[in-house]
Amino acid sequence: MRTSTKLVITIVVIAVLISIFMLSSWHTPTQQPITTYTATITSTPTTVPLSGMINGAGASFLNPQMQAWASRFYEITGGRIQINYQSIGSGAGQAKFKEGILDFAGSDPPLKSDIYNEFKGKGGIIQFPVIIGTIVVVHNIPNVESGKLRLTGEVVAKIYMGEIVYWDDPAIKVLNPELNLPHEKVIAVHRSDGSGTTRVFTAYLSKVSETWRSKVGSDFTVAWPVDEIGNGVGAKGNEGVSAAVQQNPYSIGYIETAYAYSAGLKIALLRNADGNYVLPTKEAVASAAKALVKVLPRAYEDWSHIFPDETVDPPGRESYPLTSFSFVILRQVYEDPVKNAILKEFFEWVLTEGQKPENIVEGYEPLPPEVAVIGLDGLKLLRTG
Repeated sequence: MRTSTKLVITIVVIAVLISIFMLSSWHTPTQQPITTYTATITSTPTTVPLSGMINGAGASFLNPQMQAWASRFYEITGGRIQINYQSIGSGAGQAKFKEGILDFAGSDPPLKSDIYNEFKGKGGIIQFPVIIGTIVVVHNIPNVESGKLRLTGEVVAKIYMGEIVYWDDPAIKVLNPELNLPHEKVIAVHRSDGSGTTRVFTAYLSKVSETWRSKVGSDFTVAWPVDEIGNGVGAKGNEGVSAAVQQNPYSIGYIETAYAYSAGLKIALLRNADGNYVLPTKEAVASAAKALVKVLPRAYEDWSHIFPDETVDPPGRESYPLTSFSFVILRQVYEDPVKNAILKEFFEWVLTEGQKPENIVEGYEPLPPEVAVIGLDGLKLLRTG
């Protein structure tokens, strides 16, 4: 009996020990899932994509390309980010941006020094190129094909000065001996609104014509001498100038190249700094851009002493004289952190994927990598405060 009792006690002790061991083993794994689950919940909010709208306005020069970027970005983000850009002219865009109405401005020339310094004292500004565009001189001379009419900057300046009145003026005929130019008045179409396209165009005329520089100069708006003799027509935006040239036989005008292509307008060849007559081909734009890259400031610096007065009519056998960058202007500080993040995300895309051929509208050219990096470095300065 004593042996039997000891055996029972031994079996009970072993059973108890096994039970304790199993309970201990079952308890341990339940702790790990709880820890993992808590970590997952904590990290989830940081991975939620931002959504919202940013508002910009300004250069009509930039508008076709900006609309294409906005549409593409809306598509690839699944509609979570909307870019609202209005074509109101560079001058109006800068003014509304300064008033705080816009999140960003599009402008052909960068800010003037006084406005730049004002922003610099209020938290800073960044301005950087987003695309290369060209301005073309277009005409509506019946029976003269696109790419056949040769013009110089000096002749164009004299037309807008009102000094050349007819298409068969000797100054035009000597450039085009093979063309049968009509004895018809030249109707000179120009912008009526504050325009970066006008600022670049008149900078070009000022560079090639001492008379234009001393009597008219370069700005968003100028007093057009041709209006005084009744041969000038004002129109709003690149869209308006395109329509006015189409509607007025024997007219001439200046517009961003994308508008000329979309409207089917006739483009004139321009004589460049090396004396060659060129159209805004890829090669001609690349040649001009190569010359311009050497003089570019950083995004947070003042660009007004460079663009556009020093960059129009660049050297190079193939360079197109009216090649220009179009700029985006941003504050360095935004109170809304979501808006700040969206601006950074969109323009980082513009300066990388947005420069690929499938995202570029006909009439524009992508930025060289050396230029795109100016904006990418500038975007690192964006902050909330």
